[in-house]
Amino acid sequence: MGFPTGISGADLVWRGEVQAMKFGTRFVIPRRVAKLDPLGDGFCATFDNGQRVRSGSFVIATGVQYRRPPIDGLAELEGIGVYYAATENEAHHCRNAEVVVIGGGNSAGQAAMFLCRSASHVRLIVRGTSLAASMSNYLSSRLEGDPAISIEYDAEVVALHGADKLHAVTVRNSREGIDRDISACAVFVMIGAKPNTAWLSDMVELDKNGFVLTGAEAGADSPYATSRPGIFAVGDVRAGSVKRVASSVGEGSVVISKVWEHLNS
Repeated sequence: MGFPTGISGADLVWRGEVQAMKFGTRFVIPRRVAKLDPLGDGFCATFDNGQRVRSGSFVIATGVQYRRPPIDGLAELEGIGVYYAATENEAHHCRNAEVVVIGGGNSAGQAAMFLCRSASHVRLIVRGTSLAASMSNYLSSRLEGDPAISIEYDAEVVALHGADKLHAVTVRNSREGIDRDISACAVFVMIGAKPNTAWLSDMVELDKNGFVLTGAEAGADSPYATSRPGIFAVGDVRAGSVKRVASSVGEGSVVISKVWEHLNS
């Protein structure tokens, strides 16, 4: 969701939505912004139902969508065995059990190193033949030297098994075409994320992966300002962000002062 900021005094077009007011802010739930266009000295956002909202400034906080590989049973087990982040919450459920990490990048390697402190064993499943091109040499060396971690190359997870929880995965060796089942209490999918920026319609500059450029990279003074004055970006959708909830919350609180400055300039 992308929510308008600074809408006091703006022209709003509503048709039956429930409007909740808190601290002078209107919340429109659930609505998705489908398009953003310039309008006078501000902007106009069009919702997916055709309704529109005008504002002098917008904060983009639409986050990302984690990439989901085509694995049988993936959707049914999300949140009860399939995860897209490795934090203390997930690690707690993996204590003294086997887990699988899918991916060959730094995020996958960092997840494996973190999880091996609580899990009995961590299997890193890599589609390629090595980690040289996708992971730092320091991290790959640590993974290879840790007895609690095993790396399987030329491999992919093709199926997950379980009802109310995950209990096994099917791993396929792509060179030999052989499938085998492995016991596991959790699968961590760490193959990247796609930012939710398709709706921006070339309004702001993006990096090669579609993340919103801010600060110096966008030719702006504020670290959260985009290439278009009046539009800001915070959280996972912003290029170079830390991709952590606490960081996103902090960015959201800090950017409001810049929004206020823009609206009153």
